[in-house]
Amino acid sequence: MQKKILLQIFLFLIVMITSIIFFKFYFKSQLSTKAPDSEMNTLELNKNNVMSNIKYLAADKTGNKYIIESKFAEFDANQSDIILMRDVNGTLKFNNSSQIFISSEKAIYNKLNHDTKFSENVLIDYDEHQISSHYLDFSFENNVASVSKNIIYKSLNTELRADRMEIDLITKNSKIFMDEKIKKVKVLTLN
Repeated sequence: MQKKILLQIFLFLIVMITSIIFFKFYFKSQLSTKAPDSEMNTLELNKNNVMSNIKYLAADKTGNKYIIESKFAEFDANQSDIILMRDVNGTLKFNNSSQIFISSEKAIYNKLNHDTKFSENVLIDYDEHQISSHYLDFSFENNVASVSKNIIYKSLNTELRADRMEIDLITKNSKIFMDEKIKKVKVLTLN
């Protein structure tokens, strides 16, 4: 009978020691994977960094104007001149031609040079023309707009599909092409 009790005590001690060691190592590794307080404060700071209903205006030497608005925006933590925007609308007002309207889900705006990278469901409207794509990159320093990824251009009775389009903002001339040389730009005439 004593052997049986000693065996039970021995097994009980082994289970307890194993459990203590297991829980000690398990909970210690869980605690070390939690984020430190400084990271939590940074996350809260980023939530406080969000602005709503913002608008930036810019004009060049000739009087052309650029207006960009967004429902939500925040400063890039690494680059103070960069604004990350959501639900974006932009307008280019030229002295000698029609206005261009732009909308997208997201944009990255540079406050210094006004360069803007629109992305996700980009829509460009001017006169009787409409262009939809995934990206639009405005470089005001180079006076070029680059449209890319799944471009669909529609005009009165024409539809065009391409991979890339580059538009000179001064002359309004454009180049349309595919990324792969074996593919061709598709042009459809609608009746």
